[in-house]
Amino acid sequence: MVHNARTVDQESDSADDAQYLKQYIPLVNFLGEVLGPRTEVVLHDVANTENSIIAIANGQVSSREVGSPATDFLLRLVRDGIPDGSDYVVGYRGRSSTNKNLLVSSTYLIRHRGRIVGALCINSDQAPLLAIEHMVEQLKDMYFPVSDRDDSEQQEENLVASADDVIEQVIDQTCVGAGARADQLSPEQRLDAIRRLNDQGCFNIKGSVAKVARLLSISESTAYRYLRMV
Repeated sequence: MVHNARTVDQESDSADDAQYLKQYIPLVNFLGEVLGPRTEVVLHDVANTENSIIAIANGQVSSREVGSPATDFLLRLVRDGIPDGSDYVVGYRGRSSTNKNLLVSSTYLIRHRGRIVGALCINSDQAPLLAIEHMVEQLKDMYFPVSDRDDSEQQEENLVASADDVIEQVIDQTCVGAGARADQLSPEQRLDAIRRLNDQGCFNIKGSVAKVARLLSISESTAYRYLRMV
């Protein structure tokens, strides 16, 4: 009876949180119009990471829509919080699932009764600015020698259209680094892929272990064994 009561309470809290988040939907539409078609505004409900987007304006920026999943970056924020303890992070880099659009992104975590229940994310397509920057660099190179410049380390976010994409991107990166297909990876390389997926919060997505096992050509029990090792 205690278990059932707890389940009812959790369902009630989830419904209450969802209702609370609805008040932000008009803000999504407002910001979408104010900021223009090259800036995407997204509202996430983190109670359902597989279909977390409940409102989106200018979704063409990342090719996402209502019902698309939470990003790897958002999963990590929900799990670990923001290092400095604030409710927002600004100016990090993101990339659309097609890898065509380089974005500058910002995320505000929405709290209700002390818990993170959602997130408001703004992603600006930098393509026009990058084109102008490229033209300016070409003009500069006519008069000044090119110097080596190291990009400072920044966090990146991958904006994906489906939950599978988050997992597939990490495994593809592992295969490229190893120079092998997924079914040719060594146990150490598979463990590294599991570790990276875990670090990115991918196992917060329902059914992710089965998807990872299938993509790595291993059994679910083996995937769980690797997961216990990280």
